[in-house]
Amino acid sequence: MNMNMKSIYKACVPVIAAVFVFSAGTAIAQPSLAVKEDQAQLKSDKAALHRQIKRLEADEARLKSDTASGRMSAESKDAYEVYKAKQAIKGEKKDIAADKAASLQMKSDKAALHRQIKRLEAAEARLKADKAEGKMAAESKDSERVYKDQQAIKGEKKDIAADTTKLKADQKK
Repeated sequence: MNMNMKSIYKACVPVIAAVFVFSAGTAIAQPSLAVKEDQAQLKSDKAALHRQIKRLEADEARLKSDTASGRMSAESKDAYEVYKAKQAIKGEKKDIAADKAASLQMKSDKAALHRQIKRLEAAEARLKADKAEGKMAAESKDSERVYKDQQAIKGEKKDIAADTTKLKADQKK
């Protein structure tokens, strides 16, 4: 029996060693499910970051173009209100210049001018306060899009960093 066991042992050891080496090699070559998921998530987040960067570039170009052409989409609601108040003041001044001296119309136009000046002062104060507080009402639609794109890019970069850390941790397991 002892002799028979030795021959079985001699025959089986190389087979067992080969199975062990093969299975170890397969385990190394085949990443775990967690690693595959982490790699897929990382790839997805990198693609999202790329899309956000392209969107930011397009929105920055639109903002630059709108600002250069004087489009109102490059202006905030507050800035537009200041613009309208300034235009109204110009109109009232033209009306006063066309009125006869000391006429009722001139008095009416001067009162309207004072109301428009008060409106302008209030609009400028609101614009200044909103900008100081960082409110989006002090930003144009174009500026708001650029800001949101920048925030999205920051978020994607954080996601990528977290994914990379998780991937490294899962690869060490």
